[in-house]
Amino acid sequence: MPNVRAIIKRAVDASGPEAALQMQVIRRIMEDIYGGTWGVVIIKEPSLISTSVHWTIPDHKHRDGTPAFCLHVERGWQYNIFKTGNIDIESRLSIENIIKRVREGKQRPERLTIGEFDQKIADAFKKRRKLRSGRDFDY
Repeated sequence: MPNVRAIIKRAVDASGPEAALQMQVIRRIMEDIYGGTWGVVIIKEPSLISTSVHWTIPDHKHRDGTPAFCLHVERGWQYNIFKTGNIDIESRLSIENIIKRVREGKQRPERLTIGEFDQKIADAFKKRRKLRSGRDFDY
């Protein structure tokens, strides 16, 4: 999963040397991009545990059948990122949701006649003149 390596690098750069923050950033990005739930294990000293600690990681796959697991070493720390479930979290930000928010949030332009436009311009000038006349000095 080469894309995950880039996510890890950006999380490390953005979060600094704080593993707990890196873990949360990586997990949230993975859940937003790929959906489902994700786990992140960060090992600061991989050489210390390579022969004495063993664990299993759920064998989840993406919908297209590709493995949902990534092991990457960045700045001497080992990052194990793995999918733990297929159910999305409620606060997931998908691209579709973001596009929907942007489209719904846009104010639709109103059509004006030439007379209505002229009146709005005149009102704006009157308002500005009124504000300026109330000042003792100009900025």
